[in-house]
Amino acid sequence: MAKERRVKKVQARHILVGSKELAEELKVKIDDGEEFTKLAEEHSECPSKKRGGDLGWFGKGAMVRPFEVAAFTAQEGEVVGPIHTEFGWHLIYVYEIQEDVDADAGPPTGDEDADEDTLRLVAENYAHEFMMLGYTSKKVLSLFTSPHFKSANTVYNILGEGVINEVIAQVFGQKVEKSESAELGEEPKQ
Repeated sequence: MAKERRVKKVQARHILVGSKELAEELKVKIDDGEEFTKLAEEHSECPSKKRGGDLGWFGKGAMVRPFEVAAFTAQEGEVVGPIHTEFGWHLIYVYEIQEDVDADAGPPTGDEDADEDTLRLVAENYAHEFMMLGYTSKKVLSLFTSPHFKSANTVYNILGEGVINEVIAQVFGQKVEKSESAELGEEPKQ
């Protein structure tokens, strides 16, 4: 029997903006009681803004390092930031922490137990991160298949190439050939 690993997982929302000044202004608004979710929808540059900045559950190794350090040292219910990463400036609202979960169970972080929507969300966040780092959409697919990005790779293996290509195209604002039904289901872009 393998000894079960226990890990910490957090559930967080974030707001990503291009300047420290804007991040600081938004932090003041949040401290004054404005709703994080609403500010994320209005200001964030991450695709997660559609969900009020929600990134869902994640464990260590899923996010870029400065972001991870901030998220994992925050108290539950705390908003930390501005944190600088290669994507820009983040405010991070950690709204739930589970300290001692079995690594293979518990809140989904792109693992097999997650439902397809959660996995798509994880894939979308990855595709967006890779795009922000300046990769082309073709290159992004190979990043998903690289064992180096373990959690992206897991998501790829579960969802399959078709779905991942669709997610990448969506993030890059490209049309996906073949699945017209999917396009009809999309809400119109503003």
